Amino acid sequence: MKNGTELILGGEIILSGEVLNDEWAGWMWEDDVFFSPAMVRQALAAMPDGPLTMRINSYGGHTAAGEAIRAMIAERARLKGPVTMIVEGVAMSAATLILMGASRREMTAGSILMIHNPSGGAWGEAEDLRKEADVLDLLQRTFAAVYAEACGQTIEAVMQIMAEETYYGPEDALAGGWVHAIAGAQDDDPSALVPVEIVTARAQMAQSVARIMSRKETKNVRPAGAGQHPPAKVMAATETAPTANPKENSMSGNPAAVTPAAPVMSAEDAVQAERSRARAIREMATPFVAAGRVMQADVDALIDQGLTPDTAATRLLTTMAAREPTLSRGTATITRDETDTKLEGMIGALMGEKSGPAEQFKGLRVKRLAQELAGPSRNFNEAESIRKGMGATSMTGGAHGVSDFAYITTEVMNRTLMREYQARPATWSAVCGAPVSAADFREQHAVRFGGDFQLKNVQANGEYESATLSDEAEGLRVERKGRTIKLTFEAVVNDDMGAFTRIPREFAQAARNMESSMVWTIIRTNAVLKSDSKALFHADHGNLAASGAVISVTTVGAGRAAMWQQKALGRKSTDDDFLMIEADRLIVPPALELAALQFVNATTPNSDGSTNPYKTTLTPVVVPHIGAAALGGSNTAWYLVSSALPPVQHAYLEGYEAPSVVTVEGMNPDVVTMNARHIFGAAPSEYRGAWKNPGA
Repeated sequence: MKNGTELILGGEIILSGEVLNDEWAGWMWEDDVFFSPAMVRQALAAMPDGPLTMRINSYGGHTAAGEAIRAMIAERARLKGPVTMIVEGVAMSAATLILMGASRREMTAGSILMIHNPSGGAWGEAEDLRKEADVLDLLQRTFAAVYAEACGQTIEAVMQIMAEETYYGPEDALAGGWVHAIAGAQDDDPSALVPVEIVTARAQMAQSVARIMSRKETKNVRPAGAGQHPPAKVMAATETAPTANPKENSMSGNPAAVTPAAPVMSAEDAVQAERSRARAIREMATPFVAAGRVMQADVDALIDQGLTPDTAATRLLTTMAAREPTLSRGTATITRDETDTKLEGMIGALMGEKSGPAEQFKGLRVKRLAQELAGPSRNFNEAESIRKGMGATSMTGGAHGVSDFAYITTEVMNRTLMREYQARPATWSAVCGAPVSAADFREQHAVRFGGDFQLKNVQANGEYESATLSDEAEGLRVERKGRTIKLTFEAVVNDDMGAFTRIPREFAQAARNMESSMVWTIIRTNAVLKSDSKALFHADHGNLAASGAVISVTTVGAGRAAMWQQKALGRKSTDDDFLMIEADRLIVPPALELAALQFVNATTPNSDGSTNPYKTTLTPVVVPHIGAAALGGSNTAWYLVSSALPPVQHAYLEGYEAPSVVTVEGMNPDVVTMNARHIFGAAPSEYRGAWKNPGA
């Protein structure tokens, strides 16, 4: 997959080509034109905080990928500064969904929008097709709600627009609320093109000035000509600011360059006005001085220059923008290495490690972690510092779609979970072989090939007799199961370190129980094979004792004999081509544990006729899941199994060979929400490698 930073050009993010999900993007060639959620996330993380411009030219593509990108852009706009997205060329289908995430939407004069219903395909029975149609209806209404909120129309109206597959030019899109402006249009209000962050700051500053100026009584203000003109500095403070659009002046009959005459004040009023002007500038600049973005000397200079509060506000914003650090790739690389070391240190310390990167954070606890991530602060409110730290993204830049605190705590949960999971033995492996890797959640077909491979005489002319192949297939699909875990603000304040051991331990046990339940249910319930619609243990399969009996030399010998005489798939009953399968495992419920252990540990007999020749050939495995305590279980049934030809096939989803914890995307400072999940499947596959005795 391409690196997302390739989307950045000239300080802007360029979205061009097809919208792909991350999996498909991984299969594309380097010269293909596309973008995916992972690429956009990398690009957004590489951009500094503040106003951001993005440009899009796309016919659309994968709807889920489009929604993921829209959500990222909206979150970026909410947390780090306004995002302006400009359509250059086309924005169709999923690309229009992405457009809705921007704070401000624009189209170039020759660009096109196209809104339509989501589409998809399905294969299967009538019910499968009906389900697909229901899904598409759900998607239509879901996306319509997103469009409606962005453009100010009703959901029903938008659904009609989508159903008609509607195309918009710039003017129609502007009239419909799909965009805010036509980029570069001459009649645009220049003030509307100012980034939202600056407009908001100016509005806040203007409100501060209005509050301060409203404290002054206006009864002493004299009409023009009633007194002396104020000094030049005072006159500047009382000027009426020109309108943002010069055309407004020309429409009223006044030249744009003409400024209304300043009212004439008394000397006392002039002094008061000057004090109010200086106080207004200082008050509006105070938050920025406290944050270290401007110096007090900068504020004093603005006052000394006699600027109005509105003009001073613009100068402040310009100064702060000019001082924003420029990030180079070299700097980012060094910082990344340092950040990775620090992250590893914090993760290791929370897991109890005391050496390596964890050494500098030795003894770190969850509450102190949040405070550390909050950074230096003059705020002595511990709870507020913890809340700030839980939502901070200063280390990772939000590259993972979650806060630094969420990333670190989830990684601790994941690594502890893996350690706990691996420490617990999988008893079900006694009846399973090597796992299958499933590419998706659809049913897998484990195919077994066989046939008459008995060697035949070669004909006089050198011709060989052909062998006919046979095959059987068993169905197997993986299932996803899981629970939501929440690490709350209250738990962090209470410094609940037990969560990092308790939760992973319990889930590791739950994951092993899930696996055991799925595998042993197949044995306990004598599951039906898909290939021949017969039970796994069946008389026709030659792997079921005719009558039940206790574990003994005689009964074990009978089972071993049946397994020795099994024939491979496709062999005729008259053939003597046997598989010669040897049992090496004795599977019993807890009620038969003593009998099994005594059988494999029999003492030296008094006579050869009492010898137990199998005691060194079988390994007993005690399984509570097949006993009477489980639904449908038995305290008398026991089984022989060959590790060379196990009866059950199991599978994991590709890339998910163990349970995992993933953080739900977001920067919520009150709770870290994690989904703990395990993806596993099992099915009966080979009856020839096992034998059952119902017991007595």
